[in-house]
Amino acid sequence: MTSDESRLTRMAKRGDKVALAALLVRHERRLYTSALVILRSSWDAQDAVQETLYEACANIGALRDLDRFGAWLSTILMRKCYRLLRANKVAEQLDEMAIESHSFIGTEHDDEILRAVARLTEDQRVAIVLRFFHDLSYRDIEEATGWPAGTVKSRISRAVRELRATLSERSISREL
Repeated sequence: MTSDESRLTRMAKRGDKVALAALLVRHERRLYTSALVILRSSWDAQDAVQETLYEACANIGALRDLDRFGAWLSTILMRKCYRLLRANKVAEQLDEMAIESHSFIGTEHDDEILRAVARLTEDQRVAIVLRFFHDLSYRDIEEATGWPAGTVKSRISRAVRELRATLSERSISREL
């Protein structure tokens, strides 16, 4: 967390709505991309992000560790995504994922990586998104998902192995 983000977090917790809005804008795109990869639906991803932002606004006073604002947002987002996945019973149609119009990185290789991530199991997608898109520690992933430490490590390890296998034929697995 940057010193600017730390300052904004302190101000937001004290009730500064402008500071809170600035923080949420900084994280919104990352939250959306993560939700899109997990939920495989731009509509559901938008819903999850909107609900996450609303909950963050309503509960900023409950944030205990000001240095973990991003992890706190990720935890809220994961709960929203899980709720939507359960509600939708995960329509297992990949629909080629609408990544073309929502690419967050922009290169052809990045789109291939996102499509490969979308093919992982739900739990593996969640683990990969939290670890590599949100850059959360294993401990933060445990807190966000409620999974034991060993489960977090094994899901990430298996997912990375699958991604390497899937992407090796395209010669881009070195990026993982």
